[in-house]
Amino acid sequence: MKDRFTNEYIALTAGFALVVSGVLIVVLKDPKPVVLGWIFGSLIAMAMFKLMYFTLLRALDKPEAQAARYTGIHYLLRFILYAVVLIVAAKAEYLSLVGTFFGLLSVKYVILLRNMFDYLRSKKGGGF
Repeated sequence: MKDRFTNEYIALTAGFALVVSGVLIVVLKDPKPVVLGWIFGSLIAMAMFKLMYFTLLRALDKPEAQAARYTGIHYLLRFILYAVVLIVAAKAEYLSLVGTFFGLLSVKYVILLRNMFDYLRSKKGGGF
């Protein structure tokens, strides 16, 4: 099944991650741990976004009670994976915990920015 919605957001997030990585390289004195943390967090965020999509697709085929249990379990699993990622970033000297944390939020940044631009474009009559 072709999924333009999530694939589009993942592509936008990848581009956003590259732009932010470039800015971090230029701005910071020692950018390697922060950039690696940012990229690591962004990749995990994109994978989790796709996993959430697959979870919701599968939940739609189940009865209501079973779907609620299924999505709850998968939410807990994603939450545990986020914790593992942050623990790995905290333990690894070559990754910045702060960079990883903000990288994990990268899909959310892209969704908010995209919606903001769409809103502004609609307010100006399409000419943004």
